[in-house]
Amino acid sequence: MELIDVILGIFAVCLVAVVAYRGLTEIYGYWKRQNVPFVPAKPLIGSIDWKTMNKPLQEIETEWYNRYGRIYGRFEATKPVLSVGDPDILRNILSTDFQIFPNRRDLKFHDPVMDNTLFVLEGDAWSRVRNIVSPAFTTSKLKRMFPLLTECSDLLVERFAEVKNKTEDLNCQEYYGAFVLSAIARCAFGMNISAIRDPKNVFVEKSKKLFYECLSWRTYLTILCPVLMKIFRLKLLNPETTGFYRNTIIQVLEERKKLNLIRDDFLQMLIDAEDANNNGADIICEKGGCKVSTQPKIEKKGLTHDEMLSQSVTFFIAGFDATTSLLSHVTYRLAMHQNYQQMVVDEMKDALNNHNGKMCYDALSEMKFLNAVIHECLRMCPAMVRHERRAEQDYQIQSRKIHLKKGTIVSIPVYAMHHDPEWYPEPEVFKPERFYPEELRAMSRYNYLPFGNGKRMCVGMRFVHIQVKLCIAKLLMKFQIMPAPSTPQTLGYTESRNVLTVNKVEVRLMERQLY
Repeated sequence: MELIDVILGIFAVCLVAVVAYRGLTEIYGYWKRQNVPFVPAKPLIGSIDWKTMNKPLQEIETEWYNRYGRIYGRFEATKPVLSVGDPDILRNILSTDFQIFPNRRDLKFHDPVMDNTLFVLEGDAWSRVRNIVSPAFTTSKLKRMFPLLTECSDLLVERFAEVKNKTEDLNCQEYYGAFVLSAIARCAFGMNISAIRDPKNVFVEKSKKLFYECLSWRTYLTILCPVLMKIFRLKLLNPETTGFYRNTIIQVLEERKKLNLIRDDFLQMLIDAEDANNNGADIICEKGGCKVSTQPKIEKKGLTHDEMLSQSVTFFIAGFDATTSLLSHVTYRLAMHQNYQQMVVDEMKDALNNHNGKMCYDALSEMKFLNAVIHECLRMCPAMVRHERRAEQDYQIQSRKIHLKKGTIVSIPVYAMHHDPEWYPEPEVFKPERFYPEELRAMSRYNYLPFGNGKRMCVGMRFVHIQVKLCIAKLLMKFQIMPAPSTPQTLGYTESRNVLTVNKVEVRLMERQLY
């Protein structure tokens, strides 16, 4: 009897092993059966092994892109993912067939702040919140923010002048981070946080923690086993930082209600949307602002309290690293390329002459070569290494005869595409002339994706652009940017959870006589 039990046990183990082997063979043969090049996978782990995890994501993506082509498959644990770097197919995924790919990866982990951000929201909730938030970034709204951005830029230049007299080398990230938070606080929430005068300000320190002190295992667990993140209610981002900003916004709200303050800013627009939601009215957002509809209400179209807080917190934290990095990157390139810096200064003089010597919104709009410099920096170091979309139903890529099952993630290798020599010859060389107006018009919209494309394109893109452009213009009006002895010949990048930033940049400033 015991011998029979042993034999049956061995048979059962062998049967389970055979079934598991056949199951894994079926799973990992998904791309091979469709003749799609793919990154080999290890059982249960997928295409990224422990050795690969130690490499920066942009290096991994570029290596795979160059080895397997613009379209290739990979596996996250046992789930197939398709990487698509073909602009024609991306046009369909991001725009034409948006109804099939309306959402990103599911990142809802029972966090009331992050679950209600535009980045994570899905379906009707995303569409409703997007329609409410978008009017904050129209041309008319940006023009009204311009004087506040000018004040913050002038304060930063004054601070640079003070620091320059005390130390020769200037740490760009330290002061730009303070500027970015101050500008957001002033323009969006009517707050004066004095971060420019004090780069060690609590707002700056908390924002740094968001990306640099959050354990990386959260990211890996999100990809390999998101179910565990949901079960244990783990947060993807540092809860200390998100909680700090949430509490700050609540304090501002309480102060406004207590003093009955009504301001013309981003927060007031969200407050109005929440009030409309609570009062049973529809909120209608158009260019210029939001208003309450007098028509009978069928369903809620405003914002819940959590949604309102979430958009406020997101405004603070989403742009901190990306905008700080972009400002530092532009400063570095202008320091290392004095010819390009002079071209920006020359066009700035022309713009100022056209507007009585004042750096107004229209004068800034005329600085096309500075636009090109910013675009080239975003090409070389996009804010995100890759974007993602999720198929909400089965989908056929007709041109390649590739079938995607419902729930499949489509990964868009932005960094690798931006360094494709067919589209960008000598991709590691800084050439802003690639984006001078004539060249930019001829370029495909779907092989340059620093802010994404389609309906899910970054809603704050224009705010970031004008913030960076004005700050750099104000800096160049006062100083010539020079490399410091510590300025690297080749600028390195740091990747943290798909967010890409430039490494430390130090420069020197020399007084400039503009005329």
